[in-house]
Amino acid sequence: MRIFMRTALAATALVLAVASARAQTSPSASPSAAEASIHAYGDRDKTCVAWSDQCRSCVRGADDAVSCSNIGIACQPAAIACTARKPDPAKPPAPAK
Repeated sequence: MRIFMRTALAATALVLAVASARAQTSPSASPSAAEASIHAYGDRDKTCVAWSDQCRSCVRGADDAVSCSNIGIACQPAAIACTARKPDPAKPPAPAK
């Protein structure tokens, strides 16, 4: 009877560990989804050359390579917003005031 109880307890612990690991690595989990979106934001909006989630800032270089800063301790990311765009070649620059 003791062997059966130990085996059942070990099996239950294993099932719970696997379920927990799957929940942490699912595509809908917040940290991994947020991480992917800050780096992929430039792919969705090619006119944006700099963007931020108020914790990290990303910049598109001249060679189209994206470089992002690290997140600070205890920073809570906000919605990602474009902070600089490529100038529109069809639109003349605004006159200086």
